[in-house]
Amino acid sequence: MRLFFILIFLASTFAAAQDTFKRYKFKSGMIYYDVKVSSFDNNLNSQVRGIARLIFDKWGLLELKEEDVAEIQAGDFNDTRSRHTMSKIEYGTVYNVDFDQKVIYKARDRDLDLAIMQKLDISDEAEKSLKEMGAKKVGKEKIAGYECDLWEYKDQQICLYGGIPLKIVVQNAGFYSEKKAVQVILDKPIPPKEFELPNFKIIEDEEYSSNRSSLVRTKDYIDSIKELKAEMKKRGINLEDKNLTITPELEKDIINILGKRYLKKQKKYLPKLLEELKKAKECIKKAKNEQEANECIKPVREINDILGDKTQKYDFKNLNEEKKKRAIEQIDNEIKHTQVTANCVAKYDKTTDVIICTEGTLNPE
Repeated sequence: MRLFFILIFLASTFAAAQDTFKRYKFKSGMIYYDVKVSSFDNNLNSQVRGIARLIFDKWGLLELKEEDVAEIQAGDFNDTRSRHTMSKIEYGTVYNVDFDQKVIYKARDRDLDLAIMQKLDISDEAEKSLKEMGAKKVGKEKIAGYECDLWEYKDQQICLYGGIPLKIVVQNAGFYSEKKAVQVILDKPIPPKEFELPNFKIIEDEEYSSNRSSLVRTKDYIDSIKELKAEMKKRGINLEDKNLTITPELEKDIINILGKRYLKKQKKYLPKLLEELKKAKECIKKAKNEQEANECIKPVREINDILGDKTQKYDFKNLNEEKKKRAIEQIDNEIKHTQVTANCVAKYDKTTDVIICTEGTLNPE
């Protein structure tokens, strides 16, 4: 059940809450890299050479990554090709540039949105991820004038300075890849032009352009956290105290308080959602084209928007009987899960009980 993981995530964010959101330990940075990759086998040798850059400002609220390389292949056939990639993060909006098609894809990172709203300090995430993978710190290395911590994991090495990778190496039989910083500039003003994207057509992700449910969900998260803080304050508990021990009982209380707002909505709207799903199923059977099929789903989408839940994607383009069949199967599955959840929601008044009920019914093992 997705709600369970969301609530656990929210419950764990308080220790990391700060006055300012941070993805990096520095307010701004410009890091320039040399890139080289070599691979070979019996029939083909490949050499990649190029440059890359990482630019960020406002502790990572703005970020641009770019890589421009050329690959030369020699062997059974000879070939030279270039590869140019660029991505940008602007608050919670993500841009990915396709230089071949000359378009930019625009999407939204909802986890980042939430972290920004909570003003989380996630500047240690790179090191935490390495530890979780099983990487070991094996020493230090000086790169571009900065001494970084050298980590090793299997055939990979990464050298971090304040969470910023200054060197990344992957080496195994017949393959060597190295991305190494040659210039590092930190905490200096960065001209806005450094974050400019090419003047290409921008294509918005469907969720970005019709994201009411995501906005509702994010607002509910924030309101629920405010309610939790108020309740804990009444009890004399400071969830931002790093020395606080989260007991199983306190964890249950946190989840129940965080889930109270969503549970109230579920009690009100899940019965109606079930009705609309069943109507949509019958409606799609009679739909003659994409427009009619989308109209069938519209009431379902409206309720999901109120709940803050994403509506499934259905392929109604060039509608035919096979696509109708697949959509109906999707709806049948949605009805099954919604019915189980609705039954549990009607039976219990605490989110933890609902989680146990739904997980036990849908995943009895």
